[in-house]
Amino acid sequence: MSATVIPPTNRLLHLPGAVVKIYREPWRARTERAALQRLSEAGVRAPSVLAGGSVRGRRLLILRRLRGTAPDSGEEAVRRVIPYLHRVHQIAGPGFGRLFAPVAANWGDYLSERLVSYQAALARHGFHEAAATAEALASAPPPEPAAPCLLHNDPEPGNFLFGPAATAGLDWELAIYGDPSLDYARAAHAFAVHPVRMSRLLTDHGIPHSEETLAAYRSVHLLGRLMSAVTATPPDPAAAGRHARDLITKTT
Repeated sequence: MSATVIPPTNRLLHLPGAVVKIYREPWRARTERAALQRLSEAGVRAPSVLAGGSVRGRRLLILRRLRGTAPDSGEEAVRRVIPYLHRVHQIAGPGFGRLFAPVAANWGDYLSERLVSYQAALARHGFHEAAATAEALASAPPPEPAAPCLLHNDPEPGNFLFGPAATAGLDWELAIYGDPSLDYARAAHAFAVHPVRMSRLLTDHGIPHSEETLAAYRSVHLLGRLMSAVTATPPDPAAAGRHARDLITKTT
């Protein structure tokens, strides 16, 4: 492995029964390890950490490889993801923010700080309407959740495995402690489920939520994606245009 050239992105090396994940930034490895430890303690299905280390200055984890099928987008898939995320959300944290150093005493402060950074980046790149949306949300964030809950924070279809007995969550490097509704809003967009339909699915599962809060978090999600697209190296104008259009599309 010492001769491997590590690119400036995450890299996966597949071994029999295990996956070596080499991280582009150290905090991603720290976050994933902390999340997987909490999930293991709670009995929630996710990869276990077999070992850790570094290669050429990059952090790595060796994770046990799980078997299953990655879902497609759509309502049937998200029906199976919702109860999994709900179990994850029962894991409480000591504060809001990154797992290895949650520093915000309340969710509104943490979220507003993120939105202010989005606003600055988007304004700098000429996305003034999106920047104004970020500023408005930062000044009036969604209601405070009852407690900091573990969030996957990147619930894309490729980050789940459906097995015969249970669903498993993968790729926890962006996990935070926050409001569960943010996970559901992100999942609705990632699985191409209309927000109104997502609200009905949450009701079917007996999960308390607010349609207004889901709509606000949809905007938070798209603002983050837009900011990532315009600040990437190189920038991704196609993704930026798509996220900007989605941001102004009505969801009701």
